[in-house]
Amino acid sequence: MTIAAERRGKPLSREVRKAGARVPVLLDALAGVLPLAKQPWPCLAGSKDLPKVLRLMVEAVAATGDETMTPMAAVAGTFADLVADFTVDQGATKVLVNNGGDIALRLKPGESTRVGIAPRLQVGMATHFIPLDFNSKVGGVATSGLGGRSFTLGVADAVVSVARNAALADACATLIGNYTNVEFPGVTRRPARELDPDTDIPDLLVTTCVGQLPEWAVEKALDGGVAKAKQLAEKNLILGAVIFVAGRVRMWPEGLARPLGG
Repeated sequence: MTIAAERRGKPLSREVRKAGARVPVLLDALAGVLPLAKQPWPCLAGSKDLPKVLRLMVEAVAATGDETMTPMAAVAGTFADLVADFTVDQGATKVLVNNGGDIALRLKPGESTRVGIAPRLQVGMATHFIPLDFNSKVGGVATSGLGGRSFTLGVADAVVSVARNAALADACATLIGNYTNVEFPGVTRRPARELDPDTDIPDLLVTTCVGQLPEWAVEKALDGGVAKAKQLAEKNLILGAVIFVAGRVRMWPEGLARPLGG
């Protein structure tokens, strides 16, 4: 996790150190309920006395309505949100918390930034950027896809979702990525438990390899991802998404991201 914070252009080193010290506290809180966090969220609906970090994770995935998702689909974004909010409480007017590609942003009036996005998770070289300021009302930008820290059910190289907070962006990026699913001989899948015995989605078939996709498969994957992104936007869960499949990019709404150098 990386944390950057300013107060009207002045770096806040002391406040950043204090924010960083919150991370072990959050980890300890989640560790105590980790078996619960690995259950599909409907099993936890209505549960009381959950620690705040898990409650926020549950709320984010439950909002999507997908009953196969567990709170772990929002863990990175939730941690980023909590650290960002703590830093704002310390007086920061601009905060960026990057938790492995899931970013929480807090921009007060007059503040702005640009978030770079990469077409492949394994490469990490940005080709586009999203300009943001206070009026954007964006609090989270998250990335999912092949080669990431988590499993995916789809074939997208990268899916970037933009939402009002990082927890929602995290959960929705995962879900959109899952909907870039195509059946093709070059796509191989295995039960998640065979790859990680401790996974939270042991019985789901996750993508392990994607060969060269024909044009129709690329289009179908992009169409599936965009359709799910639109559904999530209609539910006011995200503000937009950018989807990369086999060198192709599709975004909704159009113009959400701009090419670097363009």
